[in-house]
Amino acid sequence: MTSLLHIAIPTPLRTIFDYLNIDSNITPKVGMRVLVSFRSRQLVGIIVGISRSTTEKNNAKLKTIEKFIDDQALIPQNTFDLIQWVSDYYHHPLGECFQAALPKKLRQQDPAVLKTETYWKLALKQDEIKLGEKQQQIVSYLTNYSSAISQQQITAELGSCKSSLLSLENKNVITQHQQVKQTLLACNTKPSHLLSKQQLNIVDTLWKDHHSFKPYLLHGITGSGKTEVYIQLTKKIIEKGKQTIILIPEIGLTTQFVQRFRQHLEANIVVLNSAISDSDRKQAWLLARDGLTDVIIGTRSAVFTPLKNIGLIIIDEEHDSSYKQQDGLRYHARSVALIRAQRAEIPILLGSATPSLESLYNVEQGRYTQLTLTERATGAQLPKVRVIDSEGPKANSGLSSILYKSIKKQIGEGNQVLLFINRRGFAPVLMCHDCNWQATCTSCDAKMIVHQSRNILMCHHCGLIHRLIQHCPTCKTTELKTYGVGTQQLEQTLQQYFPETPVIRIDRDSTQKVNAFADIVADIQKGGAKILVGTQMLAKGHDFHNVTLVGVLDADQGLFSAGFRATETLAQLITQVTGRAGRGEKSGEVFIQTSQPQHRFWKELIGKNYSYIAHKILEQRKDMGMPPAGSLCVIRAEDRQQTLAMLFLTEVLDVLNQANQQQVMILGPVPAIMEKRAGRYRAQLLLSCEKRKPIHQLLDHTIDVISKLKLARKVRWSIDIDPVDLM
Repeated sequence: MTSLLHIAIPTPLRTIFDYLNIDSNITPKVGMRVLVSFRSRQLVGIIVGISRSTTEKNNAKLKTIEKFIDDQALIPQNTFDLIQWVSDYYHHPLGECFQAALPKKLRQQDPAVLKTETYWKLALKQDEIKLGEKQQQIVSYLTNYSSAISQQQITAELGSCKSSLLSLENKNVITQHQQVKQTLLACNTKPSHLLSKQQLNIVDTLWKDHHSFKPYLLHGITGSGKTEVYIQLTKKIIEKGKQTIILIPEIGLTTQFVQRFRQHLEANIVVLNSAISDSDRKQAWLLARDGLTDVIIGTRSAVFTPLKNIGLIIIDEEHDSSYKQQDGLRYHARSVALIRAQRAEIPILLGSATPSLESLYNVEQGRYTQLTLTERATGAQLPKVRVIDSEGPKANSGLSSILYKSIKKQIGEGNQVLLFINRRGFAPVLMCHDCNWQATCTSCDAKMIVHQSRNILMCHHCGLIHRLIQHCPTCKTTELKTYGVGTQQLEQTLQQYFPETPVIRIDRDSTQKVNAFADIVADIQKGGAKILVGTQMLAKGHDFHNVTLVGVLDADQGLFSAGFRATETLAQLITQVTGRAGRGEKSGEVFIQTSQPQHRFWKELIGKNYSYIAHKILEQRKDMGMPPAGSLCVIRAEDRQQTLAMLFLTEVLDVLNQANQQQVMILGPVPAIMEKRAGRYRAQLLLSCEKRKPIHQLLDHTIDVISKLKLARKVRWSIDIDPVDLM
């Protein structure tokens, strides 16, 4: 019998599409992929509902599906329900939500089949026979392992040896079989570190309620051993036959994190992030879904990974804004993870040295249980922090003479130095002294950044590149000067000051090649680089035991930012980056260069601590009704014509006002602070309310009408629930 399939298709349209199924050989199931024809294109959709077909008259208007890609549901029911919740909560088209949750290969027509590979193992009985040198190496290597080892791993360790393996098989020394391919090679494990009393208390506290949903905030100072707590909890979960998802904020942290877990856990671990190949990502996703892996370590999108038997979710650096997707489906991985843990009735652990105000507020409201680590795991002391005036005596390139002397002293003692400046490139301003012309982007309301090493001017917002000019385009003079300092200029200056000392720069420009960041981190940990210059890529979670001095340059940006989260973000960033110093046996010191050394912020952050500042900001937010005490939603629009985005949002405002609600305050529309970006003019409408529910009710009531506005088809527009950025 013909059935009617309700299909979610990856389009911006907020509706489900109906297609007929006339293939009686396959029984359709919710969660299966199908290929459909949509507006002269062939797209992969997901079955979200099945019903009996209507009358033949109605059937004549419907297309039939092209083919079934799967013969079983690709997406398990619990993951399917989570994605449905994401679509409802973030008011985003369901088809695009499925797109965001699936690896690239599974968004296409790739079969959902696990790859296998050849594994080798010593035979139970072996005759004493003479072996060649390579054959003996293989036998010795396999002796170290009780289980079978993949041919890929043997080749990685011993080089090409396929003929030797086959020869040993013919001699009945080893046997082969096909086994599901793991995406990481096996490695030898080491005993875990002994936990401190504080760490043991935290593990025991969480374990008491590990059969039920309970959110925990682990507030541990930098270097307090949060990762060891994660490892011990994961070990206990694995022993119960369950799986763990661990979210980390940056791809750059993956290598260090995975190494720590592989060293101390005999477990199948997979990585899910955009740095691994599409085929490995698909394999890891399927391994997790089928219960063939124990630990999933990944960035934001890994929160959607289906697990056969989930037992625990861990979010490291839970405060990090990287967990919020800033385009397309604007979800926050922390919020999605909390819902997932609640539905699975499992604990969730949020770890940070600088917890978000949202998490601190939830502790205050009794929704989370706070756990604390107040001592560094190695027994090391927190570094001494000093604020120095950046307007005082200078060496060069924004480097004060006080900081220069300290760097010289630490390098002389064989230690490593980390200098943090949150601005890549050579200099942020190129200016003509005669007529005051400045290099600005033609596509954005922003200045072009000088990248001297590549001889270019570059916009960091839209990526526009020009050749570095030698003459002012207005008055033709050659008196062009750069102002401000970026990572490249600082690197260059330090290399001039310390010509015999290796200086390494870590920013988005220096880490573009595959594995570049991991290679740099490995070099740092071996002591190869003595002076590290970098952006906030360096500030998060890295464990450099020989860094004894941290210098923070140009620390004032957050003090004068228009963003409502700027002070919170600055306090987190400074606390995190200062925490990189003195993590080993040697004590550390930190210098913060600022043009506002007397500012109250510095006195409170250094004289008191992050918790003091965070609770102070939280009280201010409560007074203003701002998140986390209140709820926000931003409706954004952009278009190449300057007036259209504002015009569309004015029409949206009319629709919202007609709903005649009283609880939601609507502000705007107004142009965005950076109105023009990548050639498009941007505007936004802000919805504010003490509770979330009235905002969702208002959007549910009006979104269909908004979607049908004529301008809704002309401008790009989006809804951002719980925005982290109003810029």
